[in-house]
Amino acid sequence: MKFQIALAVFGLACLALANPIARVEEKIYQDLEQSDLINVMVTFRRAETKAAWDRFYSLRLTTREAILETQHAILKDHADVIQADVTALLEKTALAGKRHYLEQLWITTELIVRDVDRETVELLRNHPDVESLVAEQFIQLEETEEGESFDLRDYNNTIQNEWGIVNVQAPAAWARGFNGAGQVIGNIDTGVRATHVLLASRYRGNQPGENHDYNWRAPTGSAAVPSDTNGHGTHCIGTHSGTGGIGVAPGSLFTACRGCATAACSTFDLNGCGNFMACPTNTAGGAAQCARAPHLVSNSWGGGGGQTWYNPILTAWRNAGIAGIFAQGNSGTACNTAGSPADQPLAFGVGSITSTNTLSTFSSVGPGPAGAIKPNVAAPGTSVASASHLADTGLRTLSGTSMACPHAAGAYAVARQSTPGAGVVAIQNRIQSSALAHVSGGRTCAGVPEGSRPNHHVGHGRINVNGAA
Repeated sequence: MKFQIALAVFGLACLALANPIARVEEKIYQDLEQSDLINVMVTFRRAETKAAWDRFYSLRLTTREAILETQHAILKDHADVIQADVTALLEKTALAGKRHYLEQLWITTELIVRDVDRETVELLRNHPDVESLVAEQFIQLEETEEGESFDLRDYNNTIQNEWGIVNVQAPAAWARGFNGAGQVIGNIDTGVRATHVLLASRYRGNQPGENHDYNWRAPTGSAAVPSDTNGHGTHCIGTHSGTGGIGVAPGSLFTACRGCATAACSTFDLNGCGNFMACPTNTAGGAAQCARAPHLVSNSWGGGGGQTWYNPILTAWRNAGIAGIFAQGNSGTACNTAGSPADQPLAFGVGSITSTNTLSTFSSVGPGPAGAIKPNVAAPGTSVASASHLADTGLRTLSGTSMACPHAAGAYAVARQSTPGAGVVAIQNRIQSSALAHVSGGRTCAGVPEGSRPNHHVGHGRINVNGAA
């Protein structure tokens, strides 16, 4: 009898080992104490994507459309197989009256499940395919310094080119026919007031034959129409694509994804937006059309340095020739303050300068991981005027590396227009090699003085759009 009991216990132990319970982050239970319904991300035991990536790379595709479509097809097929049983389980709970919203992160084989209760958390925790349940985290947008607000109507609806536009010599590039025409800039931020008079003509969703599908996405809530209750995104988009003297590349078009529903950015939404930029969907998140992907993505957000969680998205973007331009952060000019994802190898980090070409007091400084030069370049970020989300004719002045980043995004669009067929690295090198020396403050980081080039304060220097075109 004792022998039989021992066998039974041994069998249960083996079963537990064969089907271990998933790891659940403590914050999930803390969140459930505060709310009946929360969002979680599911990771899977058989989620290793190396074989899928190897298959993609072995095809040696050469055209942009083929790369975009095939990358998505292979990785999504892998994710579909891995997630099938869990998806079926969640569909059964929906039949039982629970309404969950699923968003597949096909790049990393993860699954975001929105509006789950404690019972569903336990179902997922005990599913043999589930590796872990990850809690939703929020990254605060880098604090920007607010300046003057004004209205175009007070200036007869016309203004002069903003100081940053002049500083980077964009008008000289325009005079040569290079204004970003034919380039699409994706923007991950707080959204956009797409009806603004200086933005409306540049929103791809407003072009003939277009609508908001494939041009706008809001992972939280799946809003069908672009909006921006914060204004950070509208301001940044104005700087890279706005007309009337506020944008570096007024000939470019833009698309937008709301990765930051407020002044905080959900890591789930940022992941969803990263997937959207690699293969755009309709506003509900379906019917993907990868060929609609932008040529670059401007990202005026980030967190603490040394974080690698966004790297799979940066890899997928780079595979398809999509550049990721990122604000370096507003943690000040002390060494080793560079933030992520801007400090990562596949990200193009941007620091901030003033109108006198000195380093802005808030601009984060490198080096990056393994002593990498970060930021890559610097651009105007202090007292930058651009579009306001409060009115279709409104303008506001903000300061931050958030404002510098879209200057560099606009420069990339102009440089890409002038060098058809050039890859991401070639264009970024063009921007770096044409950058101008900046006024040194005499500081040194990692043994590199601010006056040398490149350095850890402004990278290769302040951008020169005309020189890069």
